[in-house]
Amino acid sequence: MTSSRPTLTIQRAYAVAREAFEPGGADLVGVEIEWPVHKRGSLLRPEPADFLPIMNRPLPNSSRITIEPGGQVELSGPPLESGPATLHAINEDAVILHHRLRAHGLIPTDLAVDDRRPPHRILDLPRYRAMESFYAHRGREGTWMMTNTASVQINISHHPDGRNLRWALANKMGPILVAAFANSPGIGPDGQRWQSVRQAIWNGIDPGRTAPVPVSDQPGTDWAHYALAADVFFIRGGDLGTSVSPGLTFADWMTTGHPAGWPTEDDLRYHLTTLFPPIRPRGWLEFRMIDALEPDCRSAAVLVASTAMEDRIAAELVDLLPDTQDLWVTAARDGLNDPVLRDAAQLLLGVVELHLRRHPTHSSAAGTVSTYIDRYTKHGLAPAHVHGDIETDAFPRLDDVVVAAP
Repeated sequence: MTSSRPTLTIQRAYAVAREAFEPGGADLVGVEIEWPVHKRGSLLRPEPADFLPIMNRPLPNSSRITIEPGGQVELSGPPLESGPATLHAINEDAVILHHRLRAHGLIPTDLAVDDRRPPHRILDLPRYRAMESFYAHRGREGTWMMTNTASVQINISHHPDGRNLRWALANKMGPILVAAFANSPGIGPDGQRWQSVRQAIWNGIDPGRTAPVPVSDQPGTDWAHYALAADVFFIRGGDLGTSVSPGLTFADWMTTGHPAGWPTEDDLRYHLTTLFPPIRPRGWLEFRMIDALEPDCRSAAVLVASTAMEDRIAAELVDLLPDTQDLWVTAARDGLNDPVLRDAAQLLLGVVELHLRRHPTHSSAAGTVSTYIDRYTKHGLAPAHVHGDIETDAFPRLDDVVVAAP
């Protein structure tokens, strides 16, 4: 809730933002998977009530079911001690979830961008209304992201001793993972063929909240700068809250206030949940940039990201991998056609596969990564290379764009 007067100082705001980098104790891995869903025999979206019989039944491994704005189903697995362990748990629950969905006439798909139907939001919550309205000021990408995209998200604890090595490595790995697991090919905003149209959609939403966070040896401060410079789109309060148009950064709100009130610590914590960089600190690290994938490819992506963070190879990889800070767009557009990213992906997946093979209980996981390498990575390919192109009106046509004369 907002305050009637200024209470949040800049020093306290920075301290709140830095909390996102505090280790939580246990060293865990979690996975969240999204699937677009349609009704059997048609491409109609389900209504929220259609999901109630599924959501009210617990799953064996306690994975949590939620619904996204466009009717995508999200399954959040239990955080466990390793990538193989959390994969086993969420994959078991996913099989049961899909069986229950189909039993109720709902069909999940592995699409990263659902181009079979126009964007439409089925959840009418104040946050989502405000979000869609805010994004619409820039174009159609925001509604497409909210309603017609899906991903696999990997969550990894900060290192228990508080070191920032994982943050640096995660941001180095990010573009490599985008390229190596791209799964939404099609024409992007520049008229070129992109390997991950989903990532192109994210890039076009609002760079102030979707661009990568700058990486330095002061990540908490970097995150605070990023957060305070990002626009506010929703202020909580009352039954409906207040939608905010682009142009009011959180720092501005702290300085000048708003008719709805002045921000508090809780408002800042809420604001942090409205920021979506590809690697997001949240008391752990969220890998948010990977396209939805079919199960075997998805498992490979989870194993690569989680295994690379283990102490025995993380320090090696952060030195071996190239500087990719300026390759996020290249990764989404060109994928492994880019020679730097192709070599980096082959290095990353090769090191992970070798590490898993040396672990006495991870032979199956090693086989999953090895199969992916043999099918895709060693040939400079990703799943996007074997799929037909996605057709979307998320981006303005080039002939609709007015270019100012010099």
